[in-house]
Amino acid sequence: MKSFYFFLIFNICLSLFTNAQTNQFDFQAHHKDDITVIEYSPDGKYIISGSWDESIIIQRNDSTKEVVQRIHDNKGAITSISFRRDGYHMITGSQSGKLNIYHFNDSFFSVATLDTTLLVNQCQINKLIYGPSMRTIFSAGDDGRFITFDLTRNQIIPIKTPRPISAAGISIDRMSYFIAHENETEIIRYDITGRKLKSYLGHTNQITDILVTIDRKHIISSSEDKTVRIWDIRSGKELFSFKDHRWTVTDIATDPRGKYLVSGSLDGTVNLYHLKDKQFIKSYNLEGYKVNALAFSPNYTKIAVAAQKNEPSEFAGYFIVETDLKYRPVKLPKRYKDKKQTKQMKSNSATKNQTPSSVKRTNNSSKVGLNTNNIKPKSNEKVIKKTDQIEIRID
Repeated sequence: MKSFYFFLIFNICLSLFTNAQTNQFDFQAHHKDDITVIEYSPDGKYIISGSWDESIIIQRNDSTKEVVQRIHDNKGAITSISFRRDGYHMITGSQSGKLNIYHFNDSFFSVATLDTTLLVNQCQINKLIYGPSMRTIFSAGDDGRFITFDLTRNQIIPIKTPRPISAAGISIDRMSYFIAHENETEIIRYDITGRKLKSYLGHTNQITDILVTIDRKHIISSSEDKTVRIWDIRSGKELFSFKDHRWTVTDIATDPRGKYLVSGSLDGTVNLYHLKDKQFIKSYNLEGYKVNALAFSPNYTKIAVAAQKNEPSEFAGYFIVETDLKYRPVKLPKRYKDKKQTKQMKSNSATKNQTPSSVKRTNNSSKVGLNTNNIKPKSNEKVIKKTDQIEIRID
């Protein structure tokens, strides 16, 4: 009987301690299902989350925590969200294979306005990256294709790999791609023609994320083997590994200057590291939760942590964790404007740039003065629902 009471008291104390740990962090729950991806806007004003509930929620990153927009343009789970460096465009991908491009501008009532829809992978998109040049999008999918899409030239360059892609990264100079496949432990470096350059071997389970450092010298990878590893790009050698998690490392992120690294795990912990010194700084414990995704605020002060409860719950959300790091002002590059688009806007012309045969554009008739009702896709094309926005189909 005594042992029973001891066990009961122990569990009560443990529960109180767990609640005290998680209650110290602000928790925002606005999704109906688990969050799959989370990002800060480049200026740090908004937190954007995507979920299994097929929605994207844009929320203010201030004291109001106001939800300013809910987006329902995708079918299936939202799998990837990425921003152009200047913050004026956002791209999203989902299980349906649709890649949506949004104008992102907080001077409007709707912060994100759908601009263009692409169907490039025609399968689940697992990773989207907005290129450093701000005119290129990279997409990796379950079809094993890693696709480069030049938005200025409307040109696509696909690299076909043998298996579904689980993680991908690009070098800052855009001359190398780093790709990991489902159920594989190898990271492969390709050049822009698809030629295999090097392998990075050391992980013992599937790789979940890949980052390229801003100095172009290293890649950082996370894995289901519970580790985060740093590699020398040129030699292919593993330089260091962080082994502080007890379960799958689901996501990693760095600050804009590449000084700090954060990692999240299914063990409910978020770890903060000094990347240059390879030193552990602090761990944040979210007992009773599993970390699905995370994002580092551009000003260093916060980490947004998407987490799901270990037991079933009617709501899903994310924690906002204070880092105690010194505040750094956010500096964004000058707004990028495509010269061709700017010229078209000034001339108020509806004429579209000539596109390659693999890219099909269909415009709403009210916008360009043409009857598009009779336009039908080829048999090998997948139809996207027509909207008032530009629609692109890729064979």
